[in-house]
Amino acid sequence: MKITQMNNSTKSIILIPARIGSERLPSKPLLKIDGKEMILKVWENAQMSNADLVMVATDSIKIAEVLKKNNAKYFITQKLHLSGTDRIYEALETIDPDKSYKYVVNLQGDIPNIKSSIIDEGLEKIKDSDADILTYARKIDDQKDVINPNIVKIATNVKSRNNIEAIYFSRSPIPHGAEVYYEHIGVYIYKREALDKFTSMEQSTLEKEEKLEQLRAIQNSLKINLILTDDKIISIDTVDDVERLKKAQIGQD
Repeated sequence: MKITQMNNSTKSIILIPARIGSERLPSKPLLKIDGKEMILKVWENAQMSNADLVMVATDSIKIAEVLKKNNAKYFITQKLHLSGTDRIYEALETIDPDKSYKYVVNLQGDIPNIKSSIIDEGLEKIKDSDADILTYARKIDDQKDVINPNIVKIATNVKSRNNIEAIYFSRSPIPHGAEVYYEHIGVYIYKREALDKFTSMEQSTLEKEEKLEQLRAIQNSLKINLILTDDKIISIDTVDDVERLKKAQIGQD
C-alpha cells in the first residue's frame, strides 16, 4: 500500500494578483506611483521579504510586459476569476503541483507602501497559529474612513493581543457604536490546506453581497486571525486614495 507522506516543508511563496479591468480605477496596476508602476512597487517590496518566491499572477499582457522588462516573475492567468485568491491559485497549482510551498501569501497588488517586515511577521506567526488564515488590521484614526465603503471594517473576537479572530468584514461601519474601528489590510497568509479548501468552495452569499472574498472563508468555518499593525498601509482603489498615500508618505495623514 502506498503511504502518502505529509508535506513538512516550511517554504513560502508570495503571489500578487493583478487584473487590468478595475472598474473604479482603470488599469490600476499600471498607475504610476513615484514614477513607477504600482504593481512593480508591490513586487519589489515583496522581494525584500523572507519568502522563497515572489510572483505576480495577472490576466494582462500589458502588465506582464512591464514585469518582464524589470526581471520580475509573473504568470499569465485566465481572465475570469471569482476573486484574487482564485487567480493566484491557478498560478500556484500550475507552478507547484507537488505542493512544496506550505504557506501562501496573497498580497494585493494595490498596496504600494507595504513593508517586507510586515509580511515576514505573518510568515513567522502562521507557523504556530491555530488559524487557517492570517491577515492584517489597523486602528482607524480618521472618522471619515469609518463611513468610507472602500475601507473595509472588521468585527473581532479579541481573546488577547496575539489571538484576535475576525468574525466579520464589511464595507459598513461595524460593530455599530464601537469606540474603536479597525480597517482591513489586503494581505492574506494561507496554510496550503486552507487555500485548497477555499478555492474548492463556491462563492458565498455574503461574499457576493459585500464583494469581499474573505467572507467565503468565514461562511465556511475557516478561521481567520488578525495581526495588528500601526503602519498606515494604503490600498489604492480611487484617485482619492492616491492623495491619501502621498499624505501618509510625508506623515501628514
